[in-house]
Amino acid sequence: MPKLPFEYRRRETTAKLSALMLANAFIFQEQLSALEEKVLPIRSFLQRRDFIGETAQHWEMIISEINYVPIFKVAREILLSMPSNPDSDAAIRHLANRALEIVSKKAALRHDLMGRIYHLLLLDAKYLGTYYTSVPAATLLLKLTLSIDRWHDKDWSDPQTLRRFRIADLACGTGTLLMAASQALTDNFIKFRMSKDEQVNDESLRDLHKLIIEEMLYGYDVLPSAVHLTASTLAMLAPETCFRNMHLYSLPMGRMQTGQVYLGSIDYISADTIRTQLDLMTSGGGAEQVGKETYQSSAPLPSLDLCVMNPPFVRSVGGNLLFGSLPDERGEMQEELARRVKTSKLAASSTAGLGSVFTAVADKHLKDGGRIALVLPAALATGVAWEKTRDLFRHGYVLETVVASHDPTRWNFSENTDLSEILLIARKRNGQSESDQMMAGHTTQFINLWQNPKNSAHALALGEEILRGAPAPVGTSAKPVHGLSEIIIGAQKYGETLEIPWGDVRQSPWIGCSFAQTNLVRTAWMLRRGYLYRPGRNESVEVPIQALREIASLGPDRRDIADGFTVSNSHTPFPALIGHSGELIRTIETLPNKWLAPRTSPAKGRPARDIGLLWPRAGTVMIAERSRLNTQRALAVRLPERGLSNVWWPVRLHSEDERAEKVIAMWLNSTLGLLTLIAHRVPTEGSWVQFKKPTIENLPILDVRALSERQLAQLAGSYEKLASMDLRTIPNMADDPVRKAVDEAFSKVLGLPHLDSLRAELAAEPVICNRALGFEVTAPAIEDQLQFELI
Repeated sequence: MPKLPFEYRRRETTAKLSALMLANAFIFQEQLSALEEKVLPIRSFLQRRDFIGETAQHWEMIISEINYVPIFKVAREILLSMPSNPDSDAAIRHLANRALEIVSKKAALRHDLMGRIYHLLLLDAKYLGTYYTSVPAATLLLKLTLSIDRWHDKDWSDPQTLRRFRIADLACGTGTLLMAASQALTDNFIKFRMSKDEQVNDESLRDLHKLIIEEMLYGYDVLPSAVHLTASTLAMLAPETCFRNMHLYSLPMGRMQTGQVYLGSIDYISADTIRTQLDLMTSGGGAEQVGKETYQSSAPLPSLDLCVMNPPFVRSVGGNLLFGSLPDERGEMQEELARRVKTSKLAASSTAGLGSVFTAVADKHLKDGGRIALVLPAALATGVAWEKTRDLFRHGYVLETVVASHDPTRWNFSENTDLSEILLIARKRNGQSESDQMMAGHTTQFINLWQNPKNSAHALALGEEILRGAPAPVGTSAKPVHGLSEIIIGAQKYGETLEIPWGDVRQSPWIGCSFAQTNLVRTAWMLRRGYLYRPGRNESVEVPIQALREIASLGPDRRDIADGFTVSNSHTPFPALIGHSGELIRTIETLPNKWLAPRTSPAKGRPARDIGLLWPRAGTVMIAERSRLNTQRALAVRLPERGLSNVWWPVRLHSEDERAEKVIAMWLNSTLGLLTLIAHRVPTEGSWVQFKKPTIENLPILDVRALSERQLAQLAGSYEKLASMDLRTIPNMADDPVRKAVDEAFSKVLGLPHLDSLRAELAAEPVICNRALGFEVTAPAIEDQLQFELI
C-alpha cells in the first residue's frame, strides 16, 4: 500500500490527537462529577441540543472555579474550533459515549491508557525524538531510584520532608516517569508509616497524593498535548482527590515573531525560569507584556533533589533530524543550540543528540547529593559522541546503577523504537566535602536483564528482587571472584547483576553492561588489564595486551574515502574492500573486490581530499566499522595487498611486519579477540553495532611486539593454515572447527587454557545470536510472585 502524503498524515494525526484529548477531558469530567457538586456528569449534557457549546461552557467553569487547567483548557479550545454541523456534533457525542465506557472499566484509568494510545498516534516520532518511556521501564527505574536505602537520611512519612523534596522531568511526555515517581513515593510512605506503627488510611493517602502532585512534581514539555496527558496521568493516580495546582508547563520552541529563538527545556541552560506563550496553569487573563512579546505565564525550575528523564534522542547527524519537527526553523535553532552550548561551556555534544544536552542542563539544576535517573541510548556506555556526558559523570557524580536489556525481543525501554537503551542512576557529588578518592570508593551496579519486564507487576517484582539481593563483585586478577548474583523470581530468571568500583569504571568505557552473562563481563574486564579470568580458579593467566594505537594506526574513514575517490569495477592502483556481508566475507584472508578511482573534481557540496594524504594510510588488516553480529563471519580480515574501504578500518602497523599483521587478523577472530571487540561495541539496535575509530584505537589487543620470534613464527604459521578456510557465522562459533583451531593456536603458543566453554558462552549471547538466554531455572515449587495485578 503506497504511503500517504506527509501533509495528509500530519492532518490525520492531529485529528486523532485532538480526539484523544477530548476523550480524556470527558473521562475526567465524569470522574470529577463524583467529587465536585458543581461538575455535572456527561449524560446530563448528551440530552441537550447544543452539546458542544454547553460542554465547552461547563469546562470553562471547571477551569475558572476548580482548576485542572492542563486537562480542560486545550480540550475546550479544540471543542470551540469544531465546525457547527451535524457531523461534528455526532462525532463528539460518540467520543463522549466511548469515554463513559472507559470510565466504567476502573482498571483502565490507572494504567496510563491514554498515554499508550498517544504514543501509537505520534506522527514521525523521530523528528521530535519522542520515544516515550514504557510503563514497566518507568516503574523499574523509579523503584530503584527512590529505594529507601538510597536515601537513608529521608523520612518518607514526614510531610515536611516530602514538601522540601523536588522531582522534575524536563521532557515529561505523557507523564509516565512522573507517574512512576508518585507510585514509588507512595510505597515509601506506606513502608515508613508501617515501620513506625502509624496508621495508613484513605485520608492520609489523599493528603499524600495532594502533596506529591501539588508540591513535589514538576513536568516540562514542548507539546501541549503531552502536558495535557501528563496532568491526567497524574490526577488519575488518585481520582478521588481534587487537585488545585500542578507544576506542569508547556514550553515554547522555535522562532517567535520578535525573532527570539526558544529551545524548550534547553532554555534552562542559563536560567531557572522560562516565560511561556502558552499558559496551561492558569485560567487566562493577566498576560504579561515583556518587550514586544506577550507572555501568559512563567515556568520556574526549582533546585532539584531528583531529575528523571527520557530526553529526546534526535541528533545532528544521520539525516540531520535535530529540531526536525520545525523544518523551516531547524537551521536557525541548531545554530542557537550550538551558540548556547559553547557560551555556557556545557558538558554536552549535540552529535550524540539532545539527550546529551538535556543531561547537562539537568546537572545545572540538581542539588549537591541529588540524583539523576535517565533513559538513554545504550551508546552512552561506549560511544565516542557521548564522551562529554561520560566526562560529566566522571568528574561530578557517582554512577550508582546501570540497567541494560539483553532481551532480543526488546532491547529498548521506550515505546515506538527498537534502539538499544539503558537506564541509569547517578548521584551528584556532595560539593567540596566529597573528594575524588571518596567518590572512587563507591561501586557501580550493572543489572543485565535477560528478560525485559512486560508489565508493571513484573517490574515491581523485579525491582524488589534486585533491592533484596547483592550484586556479585567483578573481582581482580589478584583476587578473582566467581560468584553469580542471579535475579530469579519464581521459576524465571530475569538476569544477573554485578558491581565494579566506580573509580575503575569512570576511567574507561562502561563495559559492565556489555554482556548478559557475568562470566563474559568478568573475562572482558580482566582482559583489558592483561589477564585471562579462569572460572573456578584462584589465579589468572597473564596475556600481553596493549591498546591498538600503541601498535598501529587506523586509516581514513568512509567519508574521506568518498571525498577522494569513486568506486570502480576497473583495475586501478588503488585496491579496495567494499561491503561486509557474511556471504561476501567468509575467510580471515580475503581479496580486494573493487578498485578506487581518484576524483578529478570534488563531490557536490563536499571538499576535495588529497589522494597523497589518503593512500599512504592504506593497510592490509581491516577491522569492521559496523556489523550485524548475528549474520557475519569475521570482524577483521587481511588483504594480501594494501587497500582502503568504505566499511572497514584499514590498520597499518607502526613497524611493518607481515607476520604481526597475520597474527593481529587472526587474534581479532579468536574468541578472546571477538570478546574484547564486542565488549567495546557502540550499540545501535541489538545485533546491529558500530566500532568507532577512537574506540578501535584504544581497543585492548594482543601485543604482538611482546611475542618472541618463535611465538610470532608459530602463530603466523597457524594463520597460513587457517586463513583461507571458511568461517561459520559468529553465532555458530561454538561448533566452528576453524574458530576452534584459531583458539587452540593461541592457547598453545601463549600457554592459555582451552577456550571451548568460553567460546560457547559467547556464541549464546543474545547480542550475537539474537536469541534469548534460557529463562527457566530449577527451583522448589513456590507461589509465583508475579501472579498479581495492580489495582
